[in-house]
Amino acid sequence: ASFHQSSKIKELIEKARCKLIFLPPYSPDLNKIEKFWARLKHYLRTTLSEFESLELALNNALKYVS
Repeated sequence: ASFHQSSKIKELIEKARCKLIFLPPYSPDLNKIEKFWARLKHYLRTTLSEFESLELALNNALKYVS
């Protein structure tokens, strides 16, 4: 976001002795939620049968990935 690059924000970050590291605009390999969704979808694809309810499968999947 552009507010990360404002001079006031840069000054605050420097005073806190921190370093702001910019990532590419879209990098799914660095985004943990992308890994979560990939594992969740994989679990559902491999375990969901047409006889199971989606709600039950989602509850089991969430237990599996967390």
